[in-house]
Amino acid sequence: MLRHSHPVSRRCAGPITLALGLAACGMPSSPAAPAPAPEAAPVAIEMLPGELHEGQPAMVVVRSPGADSILLESINGLDRYWVHGPELRALLTTDFGDAVPVERYAVVHAGRRLDLLRKPARIAACRRGRCIEVMHEIPVRLPERNGRSVALSAGYSSVFARRSILGARRTVLFREVLTSGVLTARGEWAAGPWNARAQGFAGRDEHGGSLDLARMLKRGDGLSYGIAMHADMTRSDWLEQAPGRGSGRTAWRGGIGPAVMLKGVTASSLLGLYSDGLETLQISSTRISVNGNLTSVRHPVTITAEKTFAFGGGAIVSRRRDALERLTAGIRVVDDVAVSVGVSSHRIAWPQADPSDDLRASETVITLGGEYSLSW
Repeated sequence: MLRHSHPVSRRCAGPITLALGLAACGMPSSPAAPAPAPEAAPVAIEMLPGELHEGQPAMVVVRSPGADSILLESINGLDRYWVHGPELRALLTTDFGDAVPVERYAVVHAGRRLDLLRKPARIAACRRGRCIEVMHEIPVRLPERNGRSVALSAGYSSVFARRSILGARRTVLFREVLTSGVLTARGEWAAGPWNARAQGFAGRDEHGGSLDLARMLKRGDGLSYGIAMHADMTRSDWLEQAPGRGSGRTAWRGGIGPAVMLKGVTASSLLGLYSDGLETLQISSTRISVNGNLTSVRHPVTITAEKTFAFGGGAIVSRRRDALERLTAGIRVVDDVAVSVGVSSHRIAWPQADPSDDLRASETVITLGGEYSLSW
């Protein structure tokens, strides 16, 4: 155990007699010169980031110019960091000062969410046998335990889209850049090992919807394992500009595969089928979903990342392809109100008799808007 001496302030007791009081408290008839300060340098404390979050450590830096040694310890002495010299760096986690890991959650009192825990710590900086002791509080931001099972969200976003269709020898058949709006709606449900999400969107010349369903099969230590299913439908009227592709395109996708789940994060790898009414292709899809509304611990961010590749049409290495990459996110600004952002890239290829005459379509979309949610 490290031991350090440090200055101790002393208060004057009440005098038993006036003479003893004057002697003990040293009350002079004229001001006296202040006593020299102890030979100890001031202590500066810096923490980055400024709060501890679950799963996110923080670096605490303690500086005291000219100090021979610096000590940082929890108030109960369980966690202790000590270094020779004028600077101490310590990487702290939310279990600082805990004998065993403890799950703590924010509580609601009088309509207010109390989600900040302050853990006391003692800091001592010593120089030439003299020490200065400072009490400091380590802020810990507590997650919110989520008892909700249903969430409904709706919003509106501005859309910037860039589209093109190329024909034989890269001849431009169609090209447009547009700005429009899109309405979105989403419903989510969680109960025991089940988690489901249905969502839809409607724009000027494109609309569709999707359904995601996940079932936890085995709960592990931290990680859980299960199965995930996905199905979606999208109608893209702008694709009617492609020669011989019909009036508009309604595409269906569906897949199923294994999934890994960790505190509301679901990562899955799916195999399935794709059909646009004229052709049926095989699908390989990778999806990552962070469900911020209905996880056991409520997160301020909802994210869905998807990469889907459809292929087929006869050849072993087919020129008929449909590749979709999409990233969408909802970032909660205040309770029940979030900013929604998204970006997607869609690439399509239709083979012709001559490979140089293959039709190619591409679409890049950026969305920015807001959404409102109700949950219970």
